[in-house]
Amino acid sequence: MKSILKIPMNPIANLKEELKKMTPLSIALGHENDVFVLLREEQIPLIGGSFPATVTEKSYKYQVIHLKDGRKKVLDLPEETWNYHYIQPIDNGHILLVGARSYYHDAQNIEENARVYDENGCFIRSFCLGDGIEHVYVTKNQEIWTGYFSEGVHGNYGWKEPIGSSGLVGWDASGDKKDSLEEDTEYYIFECLALNDVADEGIWFFFSLESMIGVRKEGLTKYYSTEDMSFTAFALKEETIVAYQGRGEHAFFELQREGNEYKTVHKLQLMKPNGKPLEPQLVNNRENKLLFLDGNELYMYEL
Repeated sequence: MKSILKIPMNPIANLKEELKKMTPLSIALGHENDVFVLLREEQIPLIGGSFPATVTEKSYKYQVIHLKDGRKKVLDLPEETWNYHYIQPIDNGHILLVGARSYYHDAQNIEENARVYDENGCFIRSFCLGDGIEHVYVTKNQEIWTGYFSEGVHGNYGWKEPIGSSGLVGWDASGDKKDSLEEDTEYYIFECLALNDVADEGIWFFFSLESMIGVRKEGLTKYYSTEDMSFTAFALKEETIVAYQGRGEHAFFELQREGNEYKTVHKLQLMKPNGKPLEPQLVNNRENKLLFLDGNELYMYEL
């Protein structure tokens, strides 16, 4: 049994008023210690009760909250027909909204599920990042990385040759494909469950079946094992990782690198001011920071 470290936490913001009428979909850490929150007014019904729509006949209202230097800016997107799941900062002051799913109808009709808006809500450009997206991450140098879940790897929604077949794909800010793991056959990336990056070190990713961490830089990948654990978000600094288990398990772990393996050294409990442990409903990460939404409150943990 690993030792448990209890760490007191204080919220960095409260979204009580915004969440009275809106549902949180995604949170993101920006490149300047700022925070983005994507909200939607109504739940979009599943097709046949099982599959998410990509585009809807009915329009839905979205909101983007941008928190920076103690100020809060709210952007309304009142009539959207795309089913968005993720938000990331991109360009200089723009936002990237991405739907997890995209239909391939035919070669001339491929749904562009990534859309860029300016700070006033004006549409800038769109492109396709493929189907079955589990994570989206935009680095400081404006590389877009997408990690895929099983349907994005194997193909669904009309994709016989899915973009996400390798589990991880890199793009430029205009949506032109720059890299993937297609020629890296050392491991089979069935699900890419987490993404992060460190300046000058490349993109870091965690994948499920092998419980491995990969680091992709300049077309090459280095791999580390993790003692058969699983996580959906992680902060990293030098040889230390703090990982959030997710998927219904509100567990945090500190891992230290020893050679080619990350070993768990502590279990963490992040404690709210009321004495209860943090149980986030949304999580995001960037470099050495983790961002959480628990109820109405946003928390940030820095490694």
